[in-house]
Amino acid sequence: MSNILITLCTIKIETVDDMENVDDSQATASSLESPTVRKERRGQRKPKKIQIETYANVLNGDEKTKGVLPKTNKNSREQTPQNESSSSDITCSSVPDTPTEVKFFSGNPFVEQTNGILHLYKKNERDNIQDGISQTLCLLAVPATLSCHDILNFIAPCHSVINHVRIVRDGSPNQYMVILDFRAAEDAFEFYQTFNGAPYNSLEPEQLCHALWVSAIAWDNDDSTPPNHTELPVCPVCLDRMDESVDGILTILCNHTFHCGCLLKWGDSTCPICRYVQTPEITQSSVCMECEGTEALWICLICGHIGCGRYQGGHAAKHYRTTNHTYALQLGTNRVWDYAGDNFVHRLLQNKSDGKLVATQSPHNEHAGEEKIDSMQLEFTYLLTSQLDTQRQHYEDRLSRIEAAMANDKQSILMETEKLKENNAQIEQKLNSVIKEKQAIEKRMTAMSGRLAIVLKDLSEERQFSKTLQLNHNAWQTKYSNLEKQYKEKEAEIVELKDQVKDLMFYMEAQNTISKSELKDEIAEGSIIVGESSGNKSKNRRKKK
Repeated sequence: MSNILITLCTIKIETVDDMENVDDSQATASSLESPTVRKERRGQRKPKKIQIETYANVLNGDEKTKGVLPKTNKNSREQTPQNESSSSDITCSSVPDTPTEVKFFSGNPFVEQTNGILHLYKKNERDNIQDGISQTLCLLAVPATLSCHDILNFIAPCHSVINHVRIVRDGSPNQYMVILDFRAAEDAFEFYQTFNGAPYNSLEPEQLCHALWVSAIAWDNDDSTPPNHTELPVCPVCLDRMDESVDGILTILCNHTFHCGCLLKWGDSTCPICRYVQTPEITQSSVCMECEGTEALWICLICGHIGCGRYQGGHAAKHYRTTNHTYALQLGTNRVWDYAGDNFVHRLLQNKSDGKLVATQSPHNEHAGEEKIDSMQLEFTYLLTSQLDTQRQHYEDRLSRIEAAMANDKQSILMETEKLKENNAQIEQKLNSVIKEKQAIEKRMTAMSGRLAIVLKDLSEERQFSKTLQLNHNAWQTKYSNLEKQYKEKEAEIVELKDQVKDLMFYMEAQNTISKSELKDEIAEGSIIVGESSGNKSKNRRKKK
């Protein structure tokens, strides 16, 4: 197995009964002592406060920590730089003294709400996975769009090797965390290798799984369970005991626990017990349609356009100047502003129960009050009629513009269709001609292939013949060289023999001449002086004589 570098983190969860830091919306310690509160909370779980902190790992010493949760959650795998020093060991930078604190909450607020702080440490360290491997993984930044069913389907191949799945929500909106406790470290390692950095589904590939190792989880509570004994909880769906060593269990956001298979069969997205949502709900907020601002928003009562106030971007007033829509409602306050009159027009007499207009009577002049009410009703009728006409004209204009645009688009599409048909006909003609040319070329290629086979066969024979001729040529060349050498030697020998014969003939002629001469005796007693000869061989011969 190859060495893989990972990051380890430690999460400690503490449950305390200290209620001093609980929000004002929760009950105080003194109110919990009253009989009324105890009666109302009878049969309910006690509200507790959970603190999640990160502690150093003690597997390899007190000063060395195993890995850390990242400060930010990005759609990619967390990359921690390594020290490129001369030594081969991987070292890390110093751990920050102050951890990053993130508030979190969980549980059903109608039953109990758990508040706490999640302390995150960031450290540049990568430990070998074979040293200090854990059985627990934490999935960070799980989108709120993924329900518990989606998470269970995502980890479905590992259901048989998972002991416990816990849903924990951090302070970030529209996301939560999932803690997975495996039966063996090898199963956790296989899950980390397979799913870390993988998308949760193929429809949203940008939502990736961010898995981090958890070295230990410490629980501190006030349970009265005997030491070394654990009471097995009961699944509310099937009423069987939930044993982590036998079946994997799941703890959702409201702290209720079920069998994974039982919750998969539950078709609703709420808890089967308290009807609380299993995962955090997605929060939606209105924004300006122009600048996407979220402050001082006004919605047009005619067309529903949302724009920001005049002290931000002024897009609501710009919408009035463009469309002449007079009235706009401020989101959150229900105040109506009249751009034509430059004042608020929402201050009408309304009934508190249903918000309808009510009639009022003047104590001094009843007839004048009725006339005023009639005039107000008539004015309101005229105003409503004018606004309805304006709204009708606005939507008729929009419909006419849309119809004109659709007609233009239809005409352009028809023209493009005709052009495409013509191009298609031309392409078909070209295709037919190309097919015919292809068939002719194939026939020619077949004939050429036959001729090529014959030529290749002749070429092979010619090459064999040429190879044989080359071998014979080399042999004859060698013989010719030897014969030429012998010829030169014989030629030199013949020249030498000719010289010797010439000298011999000269000697014999001279001897014959001397023997016939009268001065034979004088010549025999005399001496002959011979001059320099051009050839060394003749000189040597004469000296021998």
